[in-house]
Amino acid sequence: MADNPLLPQDRLREIHALMQRIRTIDRRRSNAAREALLAATLIHLSAGDLVSSVADDRAIRELAPASTAGEEAHDVPQSLRIPLCAGAARGMQTAGTDRLAVAFAEAGAPENGWADALRWAHRDRLPFLLIVADDGRNARRKRSARTAAPLLWPELARLGRSLHLPHFPVDGEDAVAVYRVMQETSARARSGGGPSVIWAMLSAERLSARQQPMTRLEAYMVARKIRL
Repeated sequence: MADNPLLPQDRLREIHALMQRIRTIDRRRSNAAREALLAATLIHLSAGDLVSSVADDRAIRELAPASTAGEEAHDVPQSLRIPLCAGAARGMQTAGTDRLAVAFAEAGAPENGWADALRWAHRDRLPFLLIVADDGRNARRKRSARTAAPLLWPELARLGRSLHLPHFPVDGEDAVAVYRVMQETSARARSGGGPSVIWAMLSAERLSARQQPMTRLEAYMVARKIRL
């Protein structure tokens, strides 16, 4: 079978290998299988890009490319990390680089200033991506009066429609689908097209062996006669 220039065979093998590494590292509190989501997004990043994640996210901290900000980039105040990530995107834009600022978040988690950060990033076409993992669990939590506004799909979708901000729901357990959305949004952001939001849906319950992201990717590769 002829190679697909948008997703070459060697690239698929790289994603497959990265997913294996993430499965080894990722021992999280929930049952969500994140290896497809993380592999298919992180593979588009390179040294000099800035990646922000929650403080205890070992997989992202270990596998994200090195930032010019060094280890300090992981130590920004958690309560303001999305606005600060957008601020870093402004610095990248001002410097005239093609670097990218990416914030990983969890749906339903309280995140200060996320809506204002997206408004600003969209207005000024900043090279910023927000990637949200949604397994449906946190979205059911009740908001405390003391916490920041939670990051939820209905609010994000309303904001996206009002601003004409690109926001893409995607099957977060389908590595190929996530890869293609990340390919489009990262290229757009690097070329001055502005920010996007990738909203990755994950299963709340433990997956069967057949449903696992790794099994799905391997079936895709086998169907296209791509050697694992």
